[in-house]
This record gives sequence, structure tokens and C-alpha cells, in this order.
Amino acid sequence: MINDTTARTAALQGGQVNMINRVEPKIVELVKRVPGVTIRTVAGRGHYLFVAHCDTAPFDNNDLRLALKYAVDRDEMVKKILNGYGSVGNDSPINATYPLYTPVEQRSYDPEKAAFHYKKSGHSGSILLRTSEVAFPGAVDAAQLYQQSASRAGIKLDIKREPGDGYWSEVWNKQPFCASYWGGRPTQDLMYTTGYYSKADWNETRFFRDDFDKMLNQARSELDTEKRKKLYADMGSIVRNDGGASSPCSTITSTQPVQM
Repeated sequence: MINDTTARTAALQGGQVNMINRVEPKIVELVKRVPGVTIRTVAGRGHYLFVAHCDTAPFDNNDLRLALKYAVDRDEMVKKILNGYGSVGNDSPINATYPLYTPVEQRSYDPEKAAFHYKKSGHSGSILLRTSEVAFPGAVDAAQLYQQSASRAGIKLDIKREPGDGYWSEVWNKQPFCASYWGGRPTQDLMYTTGYYSKADWNETRFFRDDFDKMLNQARSELDTEKRKKLYADMGSIVRNDGGASSPCSTITSTQPVQM
């Protein structure tokens, strides 16, 4: 596995590998020009997000969390950060690529609703959002777009660009509001268990709900597919409406096989 983006792309260009994935959206058009290389896109489970700790003020107020969710211009994020190679997120880690996914109404950018919930939260003053280029490709630009769309709802975001070195050890899962990325997991159970279960080490939003944990355990042992699907749908609604993740977009996994 070649984790460094530059090294991975260079290996493809140099003929050292026949295929790579996770090509940054901003260089896809350049990669298309490489002789013998074809771009193929496949919907993936990766997603970019901004996470707030649900147990830390001011983010322990759900109206403030809803305000931040409505303040994201998701279409703009997909267009400018993913260059169209993705889809809008819906404040949940689960999308249509999961086999037991249940469609839910798409949350859209709505400055009026964002302003309504922001006023209802009683919060005033700026909100500090930490970001870094290592959070996900284009994370700094995404934070600036978020800042602009939130300002139209009367929400002031202060952006702090953190160094890449130490971001995942000193900022992510420690600071109360920051940019993050998930590559997704094979099943709903594993995604929720890893990132949303109350006792999970990587519960980055500090999302603690006894009823959610109970449904997670129940779904794990439920043999009736429709009942299990319904449990996952209810869990998704809880995360979407009460959780601390504002998910602006889902990535599309891009693979570039060399034409032999």
C-alpha cells in the first residue's frame, strides 16, 4: 500500500503499478492525460465531515449542532472540493452503497433554518473550527467554504489551520470541532460500532446514547432482514438529527487501471 498521494500517482505514471485508487479529485483531469491510463469511478463509502463533541459546550446544544448542519452548502462542496467526483452527504456515515441502506430526505443548505436553530441555541460569538490538509484532500478550502456559507446564516466560524504533523494525535478526537475523514466500513454494524457506539475509542463526536447502543446490539442479533433494516434506519435518523457530524459530501473511489 502506498499511502502518500504523490508517491502513489508517481508510481502509476512510472509504470511501477498497474492500478491505484484514492486519486485526489483536483488532479483527476491531469491523470486522465497520462498515456495508457483510464479513469473509472465507483461509488464509495468514504466521507468528509466536520465533527463536534456532543458533550462539550457549546456543541452539547442540539440546536447549535442543527444550525451547523444546515449551514453547510453541500452542493458547493461537491462541486469545488470533489470537482464533481462525489455526492452530497447527509450527516450520517451510511449511504446507498450499504446493502441495508434506507433512503432518507436529503438535508440541504438552508441559511434560514440555520439562523433559526442558531438563535434558538442561545449561542453568541464565534465558533472555532480546526482543519488541516491531512484531514482530507481540500479540507482547508472546505473549511473556508463552510465559513462563507455559515456567515450567510449569521454564524461566525473562525478557522484555525493546524499542522499536518500531529493532527490525528493532537487535534482529531481531542479538540471539540474539527475536520475529519472516514473511509467507511463493510457493514453498518462495523461503521456504527467503530465510530458511534458509546464505548468506542473512535467515537469522535462524543455521541453517547443508551437507546442507540441498545438498537445496535439488537440489530447485530436480528435474523429478520426487514426488522434489521428498520433498526439501522432508526439509528441513522438518530445520528443524522441528534449527532455531532456535519457531513458535506461522500467521496467516489477512483481507480486508474493502466491499459495493457
